[in-house]
Amino acid sequence: MKRPELQIAYRNGRVVAVRPREPEPLPLAPLARETGFKVSRLCALFNLSDRQFHRTFNECLGISPKDWLRRERMVQARQLLMEGHAIKEAAAELGFPSTKDFSREFQAFYEVSPTDFQRRQDALRKGGIV
Repeated sequence: MKRPELQIAYRNGRVVAVRPREPEPLPLAPLARETGFKVSRLCALFNLSDRQFHRTFNECLGISPKDWLRRERMVQARQLLMEGHAIKEAAAELGFPSTKDFSREFQAFYEVSPTDFQRRQDALRKGGIV
């Protein structure tokens, strides 16, 4: 049986790509950001077809690469906002076409607007009650 060209796994709380000839697994979060959170660009990076990559991802993690990329993008959005980045800045850094699109996606994912999220974070930092 042929050994798979790529495996996707959780290692130390991170999603990584494991290739048979590579000494270390590659963390996927930075690669997701570098490729603009696009499945097609990740496929090209690993020299796999969209179908192969999708199948590998589903078999290894139980979710589609598109769903994982959406989640990862929102995790990184939350981190940027927690670090005090402006909403407009976070939207641009994560490749959203507009602040409105970013806000809509953030609200759908976290059930709170980015503005309200930042207000709560500010209150927590200042020791206030949220």
